[in-house]
Amino acid sequence: MGFLCEKITRAIQLDADEILLNINNFFQGMLIRTLGIEQIKQQILQRISSNQVFDIEGWKNFINQEIYNSAFGQTTRAVVNLAMQDAKANYNDQTLPLLSLLFLANSDQNTFVNAFKAVNLAQRAGQAGSSIQNVANNFQNNFQNNNYNYMNPQGFFNFASGVQNAFNNIGGVYNQAMNPNMIRINDLKKLICYHINFLTLLPVNLLAQFGEGSPMKNYFVTVLNNAFNKNVQANFVNNKLFMGYEGRQEIDVNEFFNRNYNTLKNDNQLRKELVTSYINTLSPTDIVNIVTNKYTNV
Repeated sequence: MGFLCEKITRAIQLDADEILLNINNFFQGMLIRTLGIEQIKQQILQRISSNQVFDIEGWKNFINQEIYNSAFGQTTRAVVNLAMQDAKANYNDQTLPLLSLLFLANSDQNTFVNAFKAVNLAQRAGQAGSSIQNVANNFQNNFQNNNYNYMNPQGFFNFASGVQNAFNNIGGVYNQAMNPNMIRINDLKKLICYHINFLTLLPVNLLAQFGEGSPMKNYFVTVLNNAFNKNVQANFVNNKLFMGYEGRQEIDVNEFFNRNYNTLKNDNQLRKELVTSYINTLSPTDIVNIVTNKYTNV
């Protein structure tokens, strides 16, 4: 009996390409994969500069149109909704789905980097403008309520803090305008973390739920959820994409994408690397249990 079990475990293999087929088809069949990045950049800049980014329904329709895949209509709409919820709830930045489009558009490294710099500068300028407006409103309110004088030190402190925050934001924009190659590392890391999750874990259960595209066996979903879990993503981001940048406040855009552009653009290979690494950690018994739905580890 033990010999028979051993033969069965040797016979069962997990095929990364088969497991990834549907999620790869979902991403590769998106309309945006055929569109040049300059076209997408202009539309993103228009939305950022005109505050259209806060038109949630218009924004949702725009993203859905750009990543639409006719073989995955229901999945596409659900992914857009979840991607927007993820950006707001987990990153407090609803511009992330827009910025993520840059990675999906058709580009080479030079055109991508130039588009990325333009969008990043526009976004930082918009944030600084909001800070200036907040300070102006704060000053007006404090002045009208007579909160700016020595009789109300807390009101004066709040006002002074607002001014300092605005100057910090303005300073960041000024530094980037003087040297547009630089970006604040926290901003870049937030975007990359969001995008890696979007490329991997975020659509998995939706693909299974709607059953569009190629059939997905139950254990495919188990493998993908485990291979793409948040701990795996964090290790990938920290130990591969951002290795060597510890302690920096800013990062050179050219340097970062010289190292990582191909990894981020070739999302099929990125997903395969994570799935293959996960499969290699499994024992033959683990594999049998996964295939027979007795193993989750999610």
